[in-house]
Amino acid sequence: MGFLTPVLGAIGTIASIGGTIMSVAGAMQEGREQKARFQYEQKVAAQQADEAAAASQRDAMARYREGRYLLSQQQAAIAGSGGNMTDPSVMRIMDDTTEQVTLAAETDIYKGDQQARGYNDAAKVAGYNANSAMRAARIKAASTLFSGMSTMFSRFGESNTKTATSSTVTPPYPS
Repeated sequence: MGFLTPVLGAIGTIASIGGTIMSVAGAMQEGREQKARFQYEQKVAAQQADEAAAASQRDAMARYREGRYLLSQQQAAIAGSGGNMTDPSVMRIMDDTTEQVTLAAETDIYKGDQQARGYNDAAKVAGYNANSAMRAARIKAASTLFSGMSTMFSRFGESNTKTATSSTVTPPYPS
């Protein structure tokens, strides 16, 4: 049994070192995975921002086309009824139509810009979270490493002497 004690102690030490190394590696891998997930979220949010802006521009272009079509229908109706395009009331109607079309198109662009800002904010948060995940992983890995070193030091670094029993202990019963 005397021969096995140092061998078992060495195996225990190696296992403790290995466990600490694996815990540190696991913490770092977890951080890398979280960082990758947040970077993916950041990329998706940035793409959604671009798509929101592009979609609003397409919607605005459609509004302008509809407006031009509506104006041409109004002009045809006025001309077909014998009206005059220089008549002030006709000009007001045409101006009102143009203003409504412009307002609708600009509203579409504004909505898209608002959506894009929201997605860009989400992308920034995801980028921040990616950086935070790696910082947290490094801190966790360092903490695990120092904890393992502390355990090893307290186990093997201090003297393993047993305390001697005190001779001044009185028995619980009278002698």
